[in-house]
Amino acid sequence: MEIWLPYLAFYKVLVEWFLGIELPHWTMVGKNFYLGHGQALVVNGCTVIGENCFFRHSTTLGNIRREDGSYSGSPVIGNNVELGSNVCIIGEVRIGNNVRIGAGSVVVKDIPDNCIAVGNPARGIKQLKPTNLEQQMEPELLVQAN
Repeated sequence: MEIWLPYLAFYKVLVEWFLGIELPHWTMVGKNFYLGHGQALVVNGCTVIGENCFFRHSTTLGNIRREDGSYSGSPVIGNNVELGSNVCIIGEVRIGNNVRIGAGSVVVKDIPDNCIAVGNPARGIKQLKPTNLEQQMEPELLVQAN
């Protein structure tokens, strides 16, 4: 018996069935990924997720099945992206770096860097100042500094 088989079974039962999180093991996910309220997450395995991303519950990232039976590409999420609850990002969509997407938004078109987007369909409502994560203090250091 392969050594990984018990881990796969554990993952399928606990994570996918009980928590309702579908995040295939081959999905490319950057460091510091955080899932707030870990329930009802569906991510297509071909999706790419950048670093320092924060996804809330009931989020879907997937592709589109076309009329001819073929499928579109999957979303590519940049670095430092925050998704509100119940966000759907569908199709070959590119989400830029330093982006915030409001709760309940449906994203079917690219979102540029440094933007807040909301709505159905999602549209940019505010530009943000670019951030350099290397210049920001780590959360552990902020607690120690106080």
